[in-house]
Amino acid sequence: MGSTLIQGLGFVLVVVACTANDSLQTLGTFLVSNRGRTPLWLQVLWICLATAAILIFGWIRYHGDPAWDRLGSFPPPDAFSWFYLIPPLTIAALTWWGAPIGTSILVLSAFAPMQTTALVKTSALGYLFSLVISLLLYGLGLWLLEQQFSRSNKPASTTLPKRWVVLQWLSTAWLWCQWMIQNAASLYVYLPRRLSLAELFLSIAVICAALALIFAWGGGPIQSIIRRKINIHDIRSATLIDLVFGMILFTRALSMSMIPLSTTWVFLGLLAGRELALVARLHQSSPGHAIKQLVRDLFKASVGVGVSIAVASSLQLVLM
Repeated sequence: MGSTLIQGLGFVLVVVACTANDSLQTLGTFLVSNRGRTPLWLQVLWICLATAAILIFGWIRYHGDPAWDRLGSFPPPDAFSWFYLIPPLTIAALTWWGAPIGTSILVLSAFAPMQTTALVKTSALGYLFSLVISLLLYGLGLWLLEQQFSRSNKPASTTLPKRWVVLQWLSTAWLWCQWMIQNAASLYVYLPRRLSLAELFLSIAVICAALALIFAWGGGPIQSIIRRKINIHDIRSATLIDLVFGMILFTRALSMSMIPLSTTWVFLGLLAGRELALVARLHQSSPGHAIKQLVRDLFKASVGVGVSIAVASSLQLVLM
């Protein structure tokens, strides 16, 4: 199988696998809270427009690199072999199992095993930072809004002021753009580091096709994690999550670190802090039940890290 063909196939596979797994954190609340309320094609179009905007902006700003210059530590191999298809196929298998994994760790470690420690470290720090921020925000103030949402019992967008629907769509687009800034490296690692305009638009078309498939699939088994959380079907609660998550990723982007982090771990930290704060404040679930759910989510994510390290180490041995 030719190296160029493997590059193209690898890009398609990694786009489908990574967006499907990471749809939990970026599109999960959007999918759940908009189910049956807005046309599916309109949801897909909105996210595709955000995708095109952020990738084109990155391509212009970094002189042909839509990955926002985050692949400097992950050089392409001299030749692509079929072994490089293992990471996206592994992500697809773990996604089907319902495991939220650090896709950046699994994919990028295969190209630069020496960066595995840095990827895991930044992701772990991202989890802890997100956990603390979420505990503080929800424990000190946002729980009051969640309490109001729960009491009003108006989950349908037709019973809410239109400003909440507009705010959620804007917050989702903003969050998706922040996710793209961090994760475009995982998608474009299979392609040349500089793309022509035609190649850029072709890559955007592939990403949008994958998004349409994921929306039609309803997000897949991975969405069961988000559906178990308190108040998550309320579009207002979903909007708050998107805003907080987007703010955390934006703060990360401002640090100008060129080592991508696993946004999955950041999102799990956010959900953990939110769930613990709301259980303590609203008493809608027992602490034991909440902790059991969080441990299960963390266990699946940890399995993903273990698999990522194993795959990266195996590829290093095979390709040496």
